[in-house]
Amino acid sequence: MRPVFLIGLLFCATVAAKDVYKTTQPDGTVMYSDMPVTGSTRVDLSTGNRAVIPALTSDVLIISQQAPLSTNVPVRYQVSIVTPADEQTIRDNSGAVNIRASLSVKGEGAFQLMLDDRLHSEQSSPLFSIKNVNRGAHTLQVHFINNSGKILASSPQQVFYLQKTTALFNAN
Repeated sequence: MRPVFLIGLLFCATVAAKDVYKTTQPDGTVMYSDMPVTGSTRVDLSTGNRAVIPALTSDVLIISQQAPLSTNVPVRYQVSIVTPADEQTIRDNSGAVNIRASLSVKGEGAFQLMLDDRLHSEQSSPLFSIKNVNRGAHTLQVHFINNSGKILASSPQQVFYLQKTTALFNAN
């Protein structure tokens, strides 16, 4: 093992003994080489490479504990149905229902209206107008989706009741 160590030490001493030359190009770039060229200067490497790391101060600790300036926190969207209210009764003989949803953060995407657990319509506006809804209880839910169709947020499912006057009772 000793001869291998001595050969390694001799190799390191040979590599360390080479000269390094610094050349500054006309465009300002600096190049280092082990071969001298016209205009190059020899770099003194006898002192060795040293890096001094400054002591950590309390100012540095305060800065490092702050939140980073740019974080890639995903946006949290929240969708809610504003009208009709949950368990509201709507009286309309034509079966027309107007639905208004709201989105907590403005974003790029579309709104999907789910009526009775089926996709009724999709549009860029959170205002929906549906017609010919049958009398009875119905469930509503609104999804906010991105351009590829991924659901980013959903409103809680809620119920509304549609009542129509009956044709059985005639006012005359």
